[in-house]
Amino acid sequence: MTATGAYERRLFLASALWNWGATLFFLGMSVLNKELLTYFHRIPETMLWYYLFLAAVFVFGIGYYWISVDTWRNRDIVKMGIIAKILVFLLFLLYLLKGEITLLLFLAGCVDLLFAGLFIKVLIRMTKRQASSGRN
Repeated sequence: MTATGAYERRLFLASALWNWGATLFFLGMSVLNKELLTYFHRIPETMLWYYLFLAAVFVFGIGYYWISVDTWRNRDIVKMGIIAKILVFLLFLLYLLKGEITLLLFLAGCVDLLFAGLFIKVLIRMTKRQASSGRN
């Protein structure tokens, strides 16, 4: 039996789809025409770091999908997701202030911050349920 309610399934599936969509969008842009990327941010001298970033975003999407299937069993991935999404937001904020990314890309970082807040709410609710049921 899984410890995942309908809300948690939808939330973490939405986060997985957000990550996968972003990965496919930016990967597609880089394959079609790297110059299109300049609308969102500066193009790095080597695309290795860019593709590593996209790979990490995609893999986090897999983690969010696993959470959507069984939140309780994957609660530590929820914690990792909170940390990652807050860091993404802070980095996007920093690079917006430096003028190296556009407001549109920063808004994508704001979506990550929103997800982090919702993840925190889920984690708090899980902790309360654990305390009341005596579950380890």
